[in-house]
Amino acid sequence: MRVRTSRAGRAVRLAVLLALAQGPLTGCGIQETEVVAAGRPAVGDLLPARETRLLLFFYAPDGELLPVPRVLDVPWHGGDAPSNGEEQDEALSPLAAVTAQLTGPNKDERRAGLRNAPSLPGTASAADRVVTGGSTVEVQLDTGVRQLTARARDQLVCTAAYAAHPQGVPSVTLVGRDGRLPPADCSVRPVPAPAR
Repeated sequence: MRVRTSRAGRAVRLAVLLALAQGPLTGCGIQETEVVAAGRPAVGDLLPARETRLLLFFYAPDGELLPVPRVLDVPWHGGDAPSNGEEQDEALSPLAAVTAQLTGPNKDERRAGLRNAPSLPGTASAADRVVTGGSTVEVQLDTGVRQLTARARDQLVCTAAYAAHPQGVPSVTLVGRDGRLPPADCSVRPVPAPAR
């Protein structure tokens, strides 16, 4: 058996439902307050531990060069960096970082709009060797380096510098089949944490 309701009956039911729904939304009793100063903002290191990640440099959609941590599945060494005489894990070596940089952004990084400069060789095999020593790093490529744009050079220099030193301080020389470029420093500097 179907019961027909009139338009007036439906309108009354709708009005009652709206009135009931409006009550909880407007009568919660929370008072508006002013902003209250409560000390310094929280500060923390947001990067994954250096012992488990590579720091690569990709361009954001707005054209800014950004450090992008890529976490790797490497054996755990108790949270300590390799001591003198102990080899760094090959997956975290400067050569591994340059190779990953040349390979380009992974699927998630591409989805976020990150990209390599177009003149970077798009193949991991282009990285021949990375030699670190003191305050310098030499990146040897199996291609030419003179055709690399300034943006591509910046990516390689920053990736190699930060792979060789936590603060990215070494000067980096790019060497290829067509010669050697002058040493360059990474233009991206870490932001110092405020004193506590």
